[in-house]
Amino acid sequence: MRVLDLLDRAELGLSTVWAEPAMLERDVKGSYIVDLPNPGKFLSEGDLVLTAAIWATGPESAETYVSALAAKHVAVLVVGTIIVGEIPDYIVAACRARGIVLLTVSQDVSFKAVTQYIESTVATADSAGTSRSGNVTRTLLDGIGSGAGAQGALRLFYEEFATESWVLESGGAVSAVVGSAPSVDDVAAVWNRMLGSAESAVVVVDGRGRPASVWPIVTETVRSIGYLVCAGDHRSWPTDLERVVRTLLLVVRVELELAANRREAEQAQATEFVQQLITDTLSPGEASARLRLLGIDPLLPVTVIAAQVDDTDYPTRAVLDAATSLLAAPGRVAIGCDLGDEAVVLLGGVTETPEELIAGAESAADRQRALLGERHLRIGVSERTLSLSQLSSAVGSARARMRSAVGEGAIVWSTRSTPRSYEALLEMLPDRVRVAFGRSLLAPLVDYDVRHGSELVQTLRVFLDASGAWQQAATELHVHVNTLRYRIGRIEDLTQRDLSTMRDRVDFFLALATQPLVE
Repeated sequence: MRVLDLLDRAELGLSTVWAEPAMLERDVKGSYIVDLPNPGKFLSEGDLVLTAAIWATGPESAETYVSALAAKHVAVLVVGTIIVGEIPDYIVAACRARGIVLLTVSQDVSFKAVTQYIESTVATADSAGTSRSGNVTRTLLDGIGSGAGAQGALRLFYEEFATESWVLESGGAVSAVVGSAPSVDDVAAVWNRMLGSAESAVVVVDGRGRPASVWPIVTETVRSIGYLVCAGDHRSWPTDLERVVRTLLLVVRVELELAANRREAEQAQATEFVQQLITDTLSPGEASARLRLLGIDPLLPVTVIAAQVDDTDYPTRAVLDAATSLLAAPGRVAIGCDLGDEAVVLLGGVTETPEELIAGAESAADRQRALLGERHLRIGVSERTLSLSQLSSAVGSARARMRSAVGEGAIVWSTRSTPRSYEALLEMLPDRVRVAFGRSLLAPLVDYDVRHGSELVQTLRVFLDASGAWQQAATELHVHVNTLRYRIGRIEDLTQRDLSTMRDRVDFFLALATQPLVE
């Protein structure tokens, strides 16, 4: 039997003094009349407690009495007003703080009439509650694939249990709402509390100081694809309501997975295209055809955006959505892809310079800053391409600028590449250029090692790491210095280079740095 069932019985004369809507769904399993200052040892979970409040002498007395009820997980406190007149504010405050439903009863209805009704009907009421939750569960499951989506499931949940709820997807967007729409601060509070959390259910204080219960929506591969948020503290909810929430989570999960599968299928071509641009393996004609398939006019300039957040728990999909939403505008076509640890967006139809793009994006960045919290989003912006042959270089430039972005604030933009090491300098080159450079210089040594079982490439690496110090390099290679001199001479003969000069040493050093990409 629920609290609402009791309130609906006019002959019981009960009315609400304080309760959150969901709390009125609590199960009432019994009743007890008690006016002792500390009644805890007489109570059971789910009891409805009736009191004349003779014990009420001030805030401390209310704290003692109500704390005892909360410790026993009492469902409801009913305060009669014959003795106290009006219910004191400090009793209301204590019930609010402890999550106890507070009712009062009409002065012409006796406590005994309430307890007799409860004791005589509790079994029937419990059975009805179970049947109701079962009906709601079946209706939710029947709705899967009907087209109503998560929004329809939340609507049914609200109509049955008067509980507002919303769905926050893994990209940071709210995709379904029933009840009051969450503010930016509400979304940020849930987002930043749940990212990286392994908890199955969390109570979060939203942007307006109200409790909200949050459940991660997890796939069979234990990947979170979003969050279900319901108003109120689920720990005070009745069992049948929690059972319905579990079904609601399943329904929303199915809907989000279907949407995610569609989105991934749509992005698959973009991801393949960007990866080919990174390796610079497309001809201009092939790049033109791919752009047309993706909806971007290849005859117009393209600006490339690369973005990354300095937190591995932050979903790359959220990074992609952030970059896309910041730069979306009428007349532009944004095609993005998730590369695992970073996002890349191809922006077609851009007439602005990178600096103008950033100025426009900053005016709409408040929501993204709220989601980022203490994190930093680095975004690299390439120059507009003047021809398709520049597209691979633009991707490399955007990614290099993203990695070198430095500055204050949650969102750090970079329109200039400032490599701070030779590794960063090499990364600015397309893969094809790096690989070709390393192979052309080292090919004679690699071929010689393969044919003779020698170690000229390793010898060269150790020699350069030792800054050309003969004895140190020989020791590390476990050979005599004369043997090392012979090998270095062989390297110079095969490559027509002079390892006594800094210029050739630098060339070899950079060529060896490309080896992880070649091997």
